[in-house]
Amino acid sequence: MVMTKTELQKQRVKAVLDFLTEQFDAQIDDNGDGGRLDITIGEFNGQMHRRDLQVDFYDSIPLGGHGFTPAEIIHHKTAVEFEKQINAEINKVLGELSI
Repeated sequence: MVMTKTELQKQRVKAVLDFLTEQFDAQIDDNGDGGRLDITIGEFNGQMHRRDLQVDFYDSIPLGGHGFTPAEIIHHKTAVEFEKQINAEINKVLGELSI
């Protein structure tokens, strides 16, 4: 059976959402934006883009200027590394799909 691009993308999105909820206990909320889903994993909030299926945490946005506490800097670095880890694992899941 031949699937349309839309059907293929829906299956890819479902596979990634299932992976995130099973592996990271992600809380996912469809915010009505269509292109993005709100996502919370542990203490990190962000969005997952339906188009490229990548997670972006708000806390991974580069820190600008001075005046950040050591705890804020560590939290930022943790968010950046966790975001990279999740996106690498999402790419692995997508690579294993047989669709």
